[in-house]
Amino acid sequence: MAKSKLPILRTIACPAQVVFALLREPRKRQRYDNPCELPGFQDLTEGDAPRFAQELIDLGLVGRDHGRFTIVDWTIERIVEHLALAGSIQALAAAQVAALQGKVDFAYLEDINTALKSYDTQADNLLQGAFLDYQWHLELVRLSGNRVALATYAKAIPPAVWIAGANYFQLDEARSSLIEHDRLVAYMKAGDTLRARDAVSFHVEEAAAQISRAGVARIESYPVDTSTGARLGQN
Repeated sequence: MAKSKLPILRTIACPAQVVFALLREPRKRQRYDNPCELPGFQDLTEGDAPRFAQELIDLGLVGRDHGRFTIVDWTIERIVEHLALAGSIQALAAAQVAALQGKVDFAYLEDINTALKSYDTQADNLLQGAFLDYQWHLELVRLSGNRVALATYAKAIPPAVWIAGANYFQLDEARSSLIEHDRLVAYMKAGDTLRARDAVSFHVEEAAAQISRAGVARIESYPVDTSTGARLGQN
């Protein structure tokens, strides 16, 4: 099996505290004429503000309409709905990857999981880990060779689903889910289509259930502004 050039692991360049401020901001309907006006952006340079704003647009955390910026409101319900669609596509993809036994290069999946396991249990790492986890699941769909599934997934499921959802994951629980990644890869390598399909379905459904439970209990993992005791992004 010839090995193709593997993609590069991507991380979020925008400072974690800025992302936290956006996610904590309660006034999601407010429009901003300039990226420097976005919550958390006030201390950024004039050069960094538009660059980071564009990155957050690409991630699905910020929207832009007629030149004005808004924060995308990733509610619990919206996250769970997107995860349901993601889980359905990934179940199909996992079965298709397993059916290609011996013809799939799992190196990139394993590289991402290794990177995730190396992270210390810190809030900033939870944010970056969420983005890497999104890339892991996107790569799973790509490996299936199903171009329609990949195009649908890439368009309908932005990284923001994982990034906003991680706010309701405890760090130790996020790390324990990596064992499920290893189990899923083992099933796909063995050509076990049914177990691969069921494993990824359980993995995503359990994540959605945990996010729902944490949302009801108002348990959030991204930090607050310790200097003021207030949540980041709130006045």
